[in-house]
Amino acid sequence: MKPGAHILLALSGHGFGHLAQCAPVINALWQRIPALQLTVCSQLDERVIRRRLDQSFNYHAVETDPVLPMRSAWEVDVPAVCAAYADFHRKWDAGLAADRKLIDTVQPDLLLANIPWRLLLAARQAGVPGIALCSINWAAVYERYCNDGPESGAIARQMWQAYRTADVFLRPEPALPMPELDNTQAIGPIARLGMADKSALLAQLSLPADSRLVLVALGGIPSELPLAKWPLHDNTVWLFPQHVNSERDDMLACNHLSVGFIDLLASCDAVLTKPGYGTYAEAVCNAVPILGLERPDWPETANMNNWAQRHGRLLEVSQADFAAGNFAAALQDLWQQPAPVPPQADGAGQAAGVVAACLGIL
Repeated sequence: MKPGAHILLALSGHGFGHLAQCAPVINALWQRIPALQLTVCSQLDERVIRRRLDQSFNYHAVETDPVLPMRSAWEVDVPAVCAAYADFHRKWDAGLAADRKLIDTVQPDLLLANIPWRLLLAARQAGVPGIALCSINWAAVYERYCNDGPESGAIARQMWQAYRTADVFLRPEPALPMPELDNTQAIGPIARLGMADKSALLAQLSLPADSRLVLVALGGIPSELPLAKWPLHDNTVWLFPQHVNSERDDMLACNHLSVGFIDLLASCDAVLTKPGYGTYAEAVCNAVPILGLERPDWPETANMNNWAQRHGRLLEVSQADFAAGNFAAALQDLWQQPAPVPPQADGAGQAAGVVAACLGIL
């Protein structure tokens, strides 16, 4: 394989977790293969992708799979999900032809998919190696929410069959078991490691040295938050990555700070989030306690919570308590938990090795 191999990276447009898993892998590949060419296809904001990747790339705004309709950052719009997937599969042949055209246009040496399924089948048909990389797959998500519709069985089978066409499906810890697939390979957690400097962060925020900082990271899906009901303590400050609609002086936006998100996370005393791979993995690997919003319907939740409790510190808040602002005691209890040694975030390097081997570059 030529040294300047070309990868097509296909990212689902549902939140930033898919990018969070793939960006460290691509950056690790650039360290191994400096001349690597990259084309990204996704519905995600190109500016966000460019902030996560270390080198330049070509970008195609393409619908690779349906974006999961949501009522909020943690509530799935089930009827809309079933309708979106039914429409996607109803247009299967035309969509597959469009995927083949994309591959013929880009002419990649390898497809890395997180986790569009139809594009993996198109790559197989075009003779292009395909690697899936994700802690979940959309077939399992679809079956969780849409398993009783008249078309659901046929749609699920088509999804599973497409995922089976991948040369390998890399499952970063913690991942769903995926017993339906015989091409999976487990790898370690994928997470960036931040530079913790709480003192510098407090100085930028003009806060006292005894302040407790809680980062609110509920994903990229806009949601109404019951901020007026949130706990109010003299030394606890809530930090938001973007503008916050509150006049309380203990709720601060931090998008103006000269610190990247991962360093911000590593410098905080806790993170308030929902079950989702990116924030969970990065919090645990950076030894940051997690106050997790209950999400019992999401397929990853139980597996992810078990992993976070084994390797880090996690307490779950019910949606009722979250809505009522009744989680001050949970936060204090979380800070009383002993801090275990965080796991090694070696999944990106392992994944990069698999991709490089598939390209014939060792």
